[in-house]
Amino acid sequence: MTSESADASSSVSAVRTQKPDTPPPFAQATPYFFPVGFVVCIVCKAAAFAFFALHFRVTALVLFFGPDPWVFWQYARPTARGFGPVVSRFRTAQREVWLTIDDGPDPATTPLVLDALDRHSARATFFVIGENVTRFPELTAEIVRRGHSVANHTTTHPAKSFWWAGPSRTRREIDQWRKILLGIRLPVAPFFRSPVGLKNPFLHRELARRGLSMVAWSARGYDCIANADTAERRIVSQIKPGAIILLHEGNGDAKRVNLLERVLLHLREQGYKAILPARDSLVE
Repeated sequence: MTSESADASSSVSAVRTQKPDTPPPFAQATPYFFPVGFVVCIVCKAAAFAFFALHFRVTALVLFFGPDPWVFWQYARPTARGFGPVVSRFRTAQREVWLTIDDGPDPATTPLVLDALDRHSARATFFVIGENVTRFPELTAEIVRRGHSVANHTTTHPAKSFWWAGPSRTRREIDQWRKILLGIRLPVAPFFRSPVGLKNPFLHRELARRGLSMVAWSARGYDCIANADTAERRIVSQIKPGAIILLHEGNGDAKRVNLLERVLLHLREQGYKAILPARDSLVE
């Protein structure tokens, strides 16, 4: 076993055997209010039946289908707030940004990502997948040991189906993740990011019950599908104080680490610092 592996193993073992100094992974519940937009949508559809019964069929069709584009937008747009509050930036008077890195941990990329962050004295929040944490608990512990935070990115990362998940499946994706992290006794940040940023109508209620904030982004490069040059141009064009930057790791893709290096270099050249913002500075 290498010295690095030994250090990581001892790190996670130490965390498992001691009581955590931090609060439980889920904070105190916050108020939840049913979205006004959905109330209006339901009223419109109910009124449509009444107008149809009165033979005002054109009016009925307009009322029934009129709200549908708005509903579709809530599903399709990660920063849309019709289902509930979404964080997409934070307040700061400094040249500061929040780096968020999705889909880890991964033994082929996470160590490289951590080394890159160290070289640039940058901090990041890793939105990790529960199943990956189960496979690589030592890597997850190493993320925390290096001064970064980890947050909820669901247990199984159901990118193609989370948008239509019902209440029980939504709860399961959130709560199983929590159990996994509790099992290795790591402190976690009170944030949640859904797969691909897609939401469902039940998600915000469950997040509020658990005191979690839904976090999206304000700068992304579509780095999972775009080449590094295109992704970098997109990201840097959206960087400003208080920006939340979305990056990815995993799948053994070293090109994503190269993109991170380029973004970090740009931040340093422009006098930006990558920090972990206080929760009360987040803008919903």
